[in-house]
Amino acid sequence: MSDAAFESRISGIFSKMQQRLGSRLAAEKAKAENLQSQDTRRVAFILTEAIEEELKPAVKEALSSYEDAISRPMTPNERWEHILTQQIGQAVDSSVKLALSLDRESHPWKPLLSDEAPKLRSRLVGDAEGYFEKIGKLGARARRASDPGVEWTMRIGMLVVGVVIGFLLAKVMH
Repeated sequence: MSDAAFESRISGIFSKMQQRLGSRLAAEKAKAENLQSQDTRRVAFILTEAIEEELKPAVKEALSSYEDAISRPMTPNERWEHILTQQIGQAVDSSVKLALSLDRESHPWKPLLSDEAPKLRSRLVGDAEGYFEKIGKLGARARRASDPGVEWTMRIGMLVVGVVIGFLLAKVMH
């Protein structure tokens, strides 16, 4: 898969998420207003939670796309990992911006939501980086398994076992 195709695939995943998020944030804000009548912490918490709940499946889908895109045996692609972590950060920033634009008034929950953006970005990027580490470990294991030295050792061992069994069968038959 080319870099452009990978970037396009990842962008599509996050674009679909942004479309779903817009309507969800409006509904969550209305719910929060009805429940707490502009309680700053409650509104900021509800909107942050909605953003995270919409972003997590998109991040999971993007990571799955990354895993599908890297060649077998798995060899991590640092450029694609960087693109993916940047895309996650941009998705968090645009999601928070979308939530802040729900209301033109300067409510006290807006700074609280803005303060949550770096924490949310850190959590989601951390999840992705943990996934990359896991893929890297699996990739190293797969590369070791496909190591030609190990393969030749196995073949020679099987040949020796075959010769010994053949020799024993020849002795038994005479």
